[in-house]
Order: sequence, then structure tokens, then C-alpha cells
Amino acid sequence: MSDCDSSFQSHQKINRSNLLCETCEGSEDEGRRLKRREKNRVAAQKSRKRQTQRADLLHEACELLEQRNRKLRREVDSLSEEQRLLTEALRAHEPLCPIMHCLFASSTSPNLQPDNMAACSV
Repeated sequence: MSDCDSSFQSHQKINRSNLLCETCEGSEDEGRRLKRREKNRVAAQKSRKRQTQRADLLHEACELLEQRNRKLRREVDSLSEEQRLLTEALRAHEPLCPIMHCLFASSTSPNLQPDNMAACSV
């Protein structure tokens, strides 16, 4: 064998060993890359699950607030109707009320004392 042949063969051996090492490193890199991708996939799933849970909680809170709002609106409507009826009853009663007449008459007098108002009551 010539020096050229021997040099070529040793060069081939070195290339093969480099290829084997590169293949090992490549498979290690590939393994690390696959592990990283799997880890990232799991983290993304967890993140989406947490986001869905937060959205569900917000939806429930929104539903409860809407129910409370409807209840309060009904209460306001009921109280407004009660106020309207009481105001109407008071207006109907004013012309007939001796206390109201006494108060209006005594408001023009300088002695507006509780005793004077009690004396006016029927």
C-alpha cells in the first residue's frame, strides 16, 4: 500500500468516526429537541386549561352578577310602585287631613311648638 492509500484509508476512518460522533450528537440533539418539544406541548396544554378555567369562573361570576342585577331591578321597580301608591294616597288624603290644615295654619303663626301642634290634633 502506498502512503496515499494509507492516508486515504485513515482519512476515511476519521471521517467515519466523525460521522458516528456527529450521528450520536445529532441523535442526542434530536432527543433533547424532542424532550423540549414535549415539555413545551405539556406546558401549552396546562396554560390552555388554566385559561379555560379562568374563563369558566368569569362566566359564572357574570351569571351571578346578572341574576343579582335582575333581582335589584325588580326591587327598585317594586319600591318605585310602592312610592307612587303612597304618594297618590297622601295626595288623596291631604284635603281631608285636619293635621295638615293645622300645620299650614300654625306655620304662619310665630309659635310653632310641638305642644301647639298636639293641640291641633283631633
